[in-house]
Amino acid sequence: MILNDFVTKASHSIFEHETPLKYIRTRGLSDDDIRRFLIGYLRVAKIRKEESEDYRALSERTYGFKSLQNKIIFPLRNILGNVHGLCTRDIEHKRYTQYFLEEAKNIGTFFGIYEALPYIRKTRKVFVHEGAFDAMSFARVFPNSISSLTSFLNEQQYELLRFYADKIILVYDRDSAGSSGIRKSFEYYGEKYLDRIYLGADDSNSYLQRLGSVRFEQYVRSKVPILLQN
Repeated sequence: MILNDFVTKASHSIFEHETPLKYIRTRGLSDDDIRRFLIGYLRVAKIRKEESEDYRALSERTYGFKSLQNKIIFPLRNILGNVHGLCTRDIEHKRYTQYFLEEAKNIGTFFGIYEALPYIRKTRKVFVHEGAFDAMSFARVFPNSISSLTSFLNEQQYELLRFYADKIILVYDRDSAGSSGIRKSFEYYGEKYLDRIYLGADDSNSYLQRLGSVRFEQYVRSKVPILLQN
């Protein structure tokens, strides 16, 4: 996979740069979170050239990979741990951009599914969030947490989760986009395997920042029904 080495380099490089580290820490996340999810950052982005459609398309979309520079990089890994996409976050302009290799388009992709999969298999449940920061925050309490990167599950994503989970729990924001995504998901896929919970007016990461780790865990557990915790 053309992105594996790139992500490994970026995940080591981030600890050499104070700006992205400071930003992530202000979001309530730790260096251990950064290492676990291979969050990265590069001043200069380079990917070893290869003759493939994935390389050509990614190089073209990122203007020779320049669009990947000076961004926080969230790797999108498949169930085997191979990187088949990236989500970047511009710190200054607060803008997210997603890049998918062909595999990701065909099988559905999530942030955090590789890390969460052992816990999803064990519990047969998965908590689905919109954003990567929310998924990482919630994973401190329930490690079977992932991000769908949007407020809706497409068919490929839904089928992938159903292969491993009997209950898909949506933890989307309580704004118009999140409410609409929950409604559409239930309309498309029915209620048998779907559930939802609301944390309150804010998202998971906002509560982590506000409450701190100990009170955050207490708060989250109070909002998740016992049947969904086990």
